[in-house]
Amino acid sequence: MDKSPIQPHNILLAPMAEISHGGFRRLCDEFGGYDWYFTEMLSAAGVVSTSRYTSWYFDFGPSPEKTFVQLAGNNPELFYRAAEKILTADIAGIDINMGCSVHHIRSRGWGVELMNRPETALEIVRLLKPLTGSRPLSVKLRIGKEENPKELLSFCNSLVEAGVAFITLNPRTSKTNRNRPGDWKYVGLLRRELPIPVIGNGEISGRKSYLYRQETAGGGPVMIGRGAVQRPWIAAALKTQDPRPAIRNGQVDLQAVIERFLDLLVEHQPEDFHISRGRRFFFYFCDNFKFGHRLKMDIQNAPDLPTIRSLALDYLSRNPAERYKPLYQD
Repeated sequence: MDKSPIQPHNILLAPMAEISHGGFRRLCDEFGGYDWYFTEMLSAAGVVSTSRYTSWYFDFGPSPEKTFVQLAGNNPELFYRAAEKILTADIAGIDINMGCSVHHIRSRGWGVELMNRPETALEIVRLLKPLTGSRPLSVKLRIGKEENPKELLSFCNSLVEAGVAFITLNPRTSKTNRNRPGDWKYVGLLRRELPIPVIGNGEISGRKSYLYRQETAGGGPVMIGRGAVQRPWIAAALKTQDPRPAIRNGQVDLQAVIERFLDLLVEHQPEDFHISRGRRFFFYFCDNFKFGHRLKMDIQNAPDLPTIRSLALDYLSRNPAERYKPLYQD
């Protein structure tokens, strides 16, 4: 078992489909950044094949040495070939997706379905471990089909024996809706029982929720997903930083955030992805606004990125009191 670089105080950016791309990671980094980043989930088969999007997916900036590449699939050989290709880059390590519960992912036998096929899951880990060398191999998972602490702990111990350096747990079952809170007592259980770092993931939107979940799970590293999209500055707030350029005297300029995100999106994603990535970002970011639901729906129906930009900036023009948001607001 290799020593993990993950420390108890670390804050990590979650792998999120259509969100955790190079442009969004750079936006977060400009606010002071995360200790570690994860890419959006990449299909092992997609990495192995060559397409016109390959170079975009291999954008591991702004800090490749702090970025873990997450792979999904269920074919051990494809995992091996994909990892072999990715590890030619100076990245932090490889993460295996065993936690995604979206229907079209599960229907392929990927994500959380690997927890139902422990032999395949462990084969993938054992196959990749020699490839990663000194770089960590990690796994992100859920509780499982149902709440069974004994079964979860047994599976995680098997992962440790196979060579996993750390585990990220979203403490929900595979059937739990994402709008229902996870049970962080399972994060605490794994932290007490496993000899490797366990990262807790889910429902962290500010300092209050961060401290509550840390108290529930006994302290340790955390991963932030949706809360990081609504507030790309959340890591800075938790670390009590006040960086530039979009923060002034504890106030976040939401117009500056919007404009910078859209510029980075264009710079770091192919044009074919602009509209889907833009819609995805604003689906969460609009929760910052009093009438965000209406704006969110308008943006989801927008035909192109210039229209999205216009809708977002026009909203702030009409509601100037909502342009600035306290950095430390929970």
